[in-house]
Amino acid sequence: MRVLAARFSDRRIASSVRDLLQRRLQIAGPDVDIAPLGIPGQPSTDATLLAGRFSDAQAPQVAELVRAAGGEIVATVDEMWTRPRVAPRRGTWHSTYKRDGLLA
Repeated sequence: MRVLAARFSDRRIASSVRDLLQRRLQIAGPDVDIAPLGIPGQPSTDATLLAGRFSDAQAPQVAELVRAAGGEIVATVDEMWTRPRVAPRRGTWHSTYKRDGLLA
């Protein structure tokens, strides 16, 4: 699976591309969506980010549709990179409290 994000200058176009992707690729709602794109403290614009989760086989088709609609791919990463790191396992002391003291 790949996580792909694209920037559009117009929210309506981004919304149309999202709907097109959902119809053509039969993608469920939470796997692709849009959000406003802006910089805090700067005047608001109509810039919009489209982001979604796609199979590796679908990713080239998605990128092609995005570019054809005037979008710019800003990120494409393997989904495995987006998962939290697993904390290393640490050894335990196997100590227990008993009436006659601490055993280690």
